[in-house]
Amino acid sequence: WGPLFNALPRQTKARINQEIRWFLQNEGRHDARMNEMMSVAIPLDDSDGYRGRTVYARTVLAAFTVLGPYSGRLLDSEKVRCKYEKEYGKEAGNYYFATRSQERLVSAWPEGNILSLINSPAFTHRTAETEARQNVSAVLVGKNINFYVTTRDISAGEELWFDYGPDYRHFESGEELRSAQVKEEPSSPEEG
Repeated sequence: WGPLFNALPRQTKARINQEIRWFLQNEGRHDARMNEMMSVAIPLDDSDGYRGRTVYARTVLAAFTVLGPYSGRLLDSEKVRCKYEKEYGKEAGNYYFATRSQERLVSAWPEGNILSLINSPAFTHRTAETEARQNVSAVLVGKNINFYVTTRDISAGEELWFDYGPDYRHFESGEELRSAQVKEEPSSPEEG
């Protein structure tokens, strides 16, 4: 699960696994639970409009709360991805999340859930401030499912932040899409 989660006590890992199981067993019925935890708004401090809609904690979220799976359409080959981009435009690349294989992508455009609107604190370069702002991380489950988990206690009204990784570059209409433009996959989970 990566260095942050590997050091967690067994009881906390068990709770995370239990919450993930709930989401897996209740496929298609996540919205009510997610809407209890989170809301979407346009941030007032986004003067250049770069972030667009973003996600805020509706209630206090304890550290290591499972927010849900990053959902969307599985693009399982280059051919499927190209067809998808022809239909939806290359801007859809802003919503790609890599899977374990790096050949398959999950695209949350246009059918993803609220988690696809969580912004990255570091669009251009990383600083100590942007690193400290991140409060959400991902846990890979199986080959294709990334679950978002809070990394610390989050206050009601606080913006949620997920670092997309150093290779992510926001796609603007008219630009060429780079193959590295996907949200990075987290480290593989360790059994235990």
